[in-house]
Amino acid sequence: MKHVPLEKYSIAWFKLSECVARGEKERALGVYKLLSHSIDDAAFAAQLEGDLFLAFEDDAAVEKYCIAAKRYKKKQRFVEAAAVYEHLVALQSDVEDHVLNLILLYQILNFSEKFEYHLKKITEKLSNDENPTRLNAFLVKLQEVGPEAYNLAKKFISGK
Repeated sequence: MKHVPLEKYSIAWFKLSECVARGEKERALGVYKLLSHSIDDAAFAAQLEGDLFLAFEDDAAVEKYCIAAKRYKKKQRFVEAAAVYEHLVALQSDVEDHVLNLILLYQILNFSEKFEYHLKKITEKLSNDENPTRLNAFLVKLQEVGPEAYNLAKKFISGK
């Protein structure tokens, strides 16, 4: 973070939380804009903005979380990226790209239990879908973006 006197910095965080607690969306976003200038971590800043929008039940939260996750991935901060994608999956369980990114991150992180859990969950969901091509389309996309994860997925699915 940039050098900001600790007292002013603490006051800004307090004001931000106060605005959220009172439901003052525009004021909270204004305080966030001022506070964001002191945050050197663009991924964290986007995640924080997503948290603000989510606090006000604004759909813009998803867009900000996607930006944060991509920035974390670009910086190879895979644990943080996975945490944001977990949040996105919780918010939008029907968006297959969130699950795909999460699976790839867990494969990179070698979190085999979480990899298998999410892979099992999405394959069961897509297998039970009225459109049988969705599972195949998901697997093709997985193969394109993560061949190693795809090979693990094939072993997992064939072992069912």
